[in-house]
Amino acid sequence: LVGAGGIGRVYKARDPRMDRLVALKILSPDRAEDPEWIERFTREARALARLNHPQIVQVHAFGTDPEPHLVMEFVEGVNLRLIMEAGELSAREALLIVPKLCDALHYAHEQGVLHRDIKPENVLVDTGGRVKLVDFGLAKLHDEGSLPFTLTQSGAKLGTIAYMAPEQIEHPSDVDHRADIYSLGVVLYEML
Repeated sequence: LVGAGGIGRVYKARDPRMDRLVALKILSPDRAEDPEWIERFTREARALARLNHPQIVQVHAFGTDPEPHLVMEFVEGVNLRLIMEAGELSAREALLIVPKLCDALHYAHEQGVLHRDIKPENVLVDTGGRVKLVDFGLAKLHDEGSLPFTLTQSGAKLGTIAYMAPEQIEHPSDVDHRADIYSLGVVLYEML
């Protein structure tokens, strides 16, 4: 186990066919029976499948049997929050990370994908200093159209409040790329 969140757990695993380490994200059992959560998980897979960028984690496979799962690139490293809490991030290093995240977000936005949950926990830095944007579980696809359900818990907001743009809190379904840029600004502020 390398991580857990509201939607599932992420494990470090080995893909025996390709003989490589992967990140295996499995939808929580209590959510795996709920069509809304399965759709949210499927949207994450679709969002990642659209994106092929060096600063965005790559998806290798998606499936629902025996349980909903995503197989992704494994990033050997830690999230930005842990680096910040350890006091190991200089202003110079922070300013080297931001253009990479800007480039990743710009690319995602060009592909019609809004992340909607930019925060230090969703930025990984590997042992070589490379930056990867992860966790597209709240992503909005530009061309998804009208969905059969809300993809939000009753009364819940999409995202992490401390990083959300005001318009994301007030009108979560109407946000555009500027909400991700706002969230990145909060991350930059915290890094510095």
